[in-house]
Amino acid sequence: GRTGAELFAIGAVEQGAFKFLTEVGQPHDPETGELLTRDTPVDIIETLLQLPERSKIVLVAPLVPVAGEKPIELFDRLRQQGFVRIRVDGEMHELDDIDKIKATKKSAIDIVVDRLVIRDDIRSRLADSIEIALKWSDDRLVALSQSPGSDAWDEHDFTTTYRNPKTGFTLGRLTPKHFSFNSHLGACPTCHGLGSRLVPDPELMVPDPKKSIDAGGIKTWWSGSKKRRGLHQRAILALAEHFNEDPDAALTDLSQEFKRALFYGTDGEKLSTSSAAWNKPFEGLSVQAKRLLDESKSEITKVAVRRFMSHRPCPSCAGKRLKPAILAITVAHENDKESSSSIHDFTALPITDALHWIDGVILTEQQKSFATELVNEIRKRLAFLHQVGLGYLSLHRESGTLSGGESQRIRLATQLGAGLAGVLYVLDEPSIGLHQADNEKLIETLRHLRDLGNSVIVVEHDEDTIRAADHVLDLGPGAGPEGGYLLAQGSPKEIEADLKSLTGKWLTGEEKIIIPPANTPLVNNNLVVRDATHHNLQHVTATFPLGRFTCVTGVSGSGKSTLVDTVLRRALFRHFHQSRDIPGEHAGIDGLEHIDKVIVIDQSAIGRSPRSNPATYIGLFGPIRDLFAQLPASRARGYEPGRFSFNVSGGRCEACQGDGLIKIDMHFLSDVYVTCETCNGRRYNRETLDVTYRGKNIADVLEMTVAEAKTFFQNIPKIHQRLKALQDVGLGYVKLGQSATTLSGGEAQRIKLAAELGKTATGNTLYLLDEPTTGLHFADIATLLEVFYRLRDAGNTLIIIEHNLDVIKCADWILDLGPGGGKHGGKLVAEGRPEDIVANVDSVTGKYLQRYF
Repeated sequence: GRTGAELFAIGAVEQGAFKFLTEVGQPHDPETGELLTRDTPVDIIETLLQLPERSKIVLVAPLVPVAGEKPIELFDRLRQQGFVRIRVDGEMHELDDIDKIKATKKSAIDIVVDRLVIRDDIRSRLADSIEIALKWSDDRLVALSQSPGSDAWDEHDFTTTYRNPKTGFTLGRLTPKHFSFNSHLGACPTCHGLGSRLVPDPELMVPDPKKSIDAGGIKTWWSGSKKRRGLHQRAILALAEHFNEDPDAALTDLSQEFKRALFYGTDGEKLSTSSAAWNKPFEGLSVQAKRLLDESKSEITKVAVRRFMSHRPCPSCAGKRLKPAILAITVAHENDKESSSSIHDFTALPITDALHWIDGVILTEQQKSFATELVNEIRKRLAFLHQVGLGYLSLHRESGTLSGGESQRIRLATQLGAGLAGVLYVLDEPSIGLHQADNEKLIETLRHLRDLGNSVIVVEHDEDTIRAADHVLDLGPGAGPEGGYLLAQGSPKEIEADLKSLTGKWLTGEEKIIIPPANTPLVNNNLVVRDATHHNLQHVTATFPLGRFTCVTGVSGSGKSTLVDTVLRRALFRHFHQSRDIPGEHAGIDGLEHIDKVIVIDQSAIGRSPRSNPATYIGLFGPIRDLFAQLPASRARGYEPGRFSFNVSGGRCEACQGDGLIKIDMHFLSDVYVTCETCNGRRYNRETLDVTYRGKNIADVLEMTVAEAKTFFQNIPKIHQRLKALQDVGLGYVKLGQSATTLSGGEAQRIKLAAELGKTATGNTLYLLDEPTTGLHFADIATLLEVFYRLRDAGNTLIIIEHNLDVIKCADWILDLGPGGGKHGGKLVAEGRPEDIVANVDSVTGKYLQRYF
């Protein structure tokens, strides 16, 4: 996104860096690259004081006309401001003689600001007069000078605006907003600061190049309209006839001339076909898509066209988001005096490198007097970001691509900068997305906040963080209705000694995740990503054994998400689902023929509406409604399954429309929800609730936990199978009708896993998971691993990005990236079984994995 979108724009170093560039940046002509010059007030003073002593000077401020103001009105306004003389078209006049001044709207009118004689003691007065003149003249000043004994007047023209005298290019007064792509002052006018544009994508129009024209190998925005689809198809067939192409041949076998004309048109050349109706130029699919997006007044058409378009870097700014003139403002650096850095060059640096860069900025003695404090402020803020383990992030990283843990640590860095004491800080799983090597930095940061005199409360499952705490509160013993009790509290050692604490048993090693015995040999079929070079990946060729459980590991910023999500996932989604997302740079993927579908199981919510719940998501609510519709009471009353849905009229309570709650609009305050008085929060009307199965109505069933419902429906296989899947992933405590908005990310992810377990196994499915252990206790991780084993043993492939060592040690295969983050990562450091990673001295992950082997 754009507004507040980048790490750079959410307060890390923004204002300080923008102001720094405003003060010390060196503007260049964006066309020629020549350095722009300007006259500073100090330069003007020094130039005028070089005139011969006793020289007369007259400071004149050329006026910028005000729209609609008449000359007589202007003269009167100037006189009221205290000015005595003006110059009109080069001729001097007294303002007291307004009636004698002949001026039109086109006349050049200048204010006479001051008249002086060059002496040693006029510097102060000269500076004040120059300041007044520049204020009235929009950064321009004219000085008339007359040397002693001379009758001639010389004219000196000064401007504080950057300019190139050779080309006439000028750059107005700079402000910090000029360096922000969120401001119209700095944003690229072509992409409006977004850095990308929506352009037609030929690959989306030809999702399967192996198909022919007649077989529907070409898809367009008119594919949903039978009539228009037919017109498009006939036009494309006419184009094929014009180029003598076989419409039954695969599109890959057709000529390059035909493909170019298909997308970009025939440049006005009429088609030669057997049908006179098509003897006209062919517009080209890409050309037509752009025209419709720009000119069509139908939003439906625009939505249809956007399906065949993708985001590409803006051609004007090359994705840099700023105007060329702003990108031409640079700062010199001692490491490369020949090539100075622009604002984009700086924000593209990882934070670790940005720290080194700011220390090498070249400043003049004059700039040091006012810029040193700015440099120190930027350096301090960058150091805070590095301190919380974010040194691998680049400053222009979009916030939408940040993990929850990274966003939380950025906010933590701002608190370090505040230096407050007596504050209560509450953090929820700050270790999310952190490798064990980076976790040590985070723990030191939390200790630093504590040592400043603050209280730090952390909700955390990470073992190292728990052991580093001063005081631990352990809740349990189970989850949901089975939890809520304070089992133990005290130091980590006291928690270990408390027999009631489940966490203590895991800390002592009484409970632990056992490394499974050596699995069957790895199968011969592999999924291979060849020569991935996107972002910081350095020609990585990664092999993922099919039918196995693979972990992708490495320190934060080493390239894990780039490899698995940006390259592999996007390429697979484009192959299987014709996704619009463009895969990261890579040479190709081998082994696609061995998998039939790809499923991403992440921690996003299972529904945005409070009406979504676990029962509806995994397809459990349908069979339950069918069961109630088949009961004698329902059949006697003619009730269909829809009667037992709270989303449609008929069986639901109409007072709250099946929500169970009534929203009260509090206008300027947050909305308030109260229980519906008609149904008492049960969502259904009285007639529907009269129908019961084994003494329970539909509202009672939705209030059951998964464990209770599993026993209740044990004789109905279709329902029992799905409930068992939910309990197998450790969600026996969740209520069937619990609102999706109240579920944590870990719970949502496990519900998705349960939905997969509840399906009939087909094998050959690839599951992609990104840190599935987030928010999970040791015991929950053990349960989750059992689910992974079941999916793998059914013939499926699991590829998991993970930092949790308990999961990594149980994997069949590991790909370890690194060795560092950012530009110091992106290499495949090690691959193999867990014991192979431990034996590899170059693997940072192997170092921390040694404790288990």
